[in-house]
Amino acid sequence: MNDISVKKINKLIEQFEQAGNKTQALEIGYKTYAMLMSDQKFADKVTKSAENAEERLYKKIKIKLIPEKHHFKVK
Repeated sequence: MNDISVKKINKLIEQFEQAGNKTQALEIGYKTYAMLMSDQKFADKVTKSAENAEERLYKKIKIKLIPEKHHFKVK
């Protein structure tokens, strides 16, 4: 998933929630995450979790990094 952008992520989250699902996590491949973090719009919305200092959140949604290079999935 090399063509991922902040707009696309927000749209995927919105579609997932409109389908009646509750967003629990964003599953992101490590290279996709690195690419997204270089985008200031995305990086500004990534915060540390209050419960776990190693956990990151995007718009209060947990980010789960996976070893697959290019991957993005809303769970």
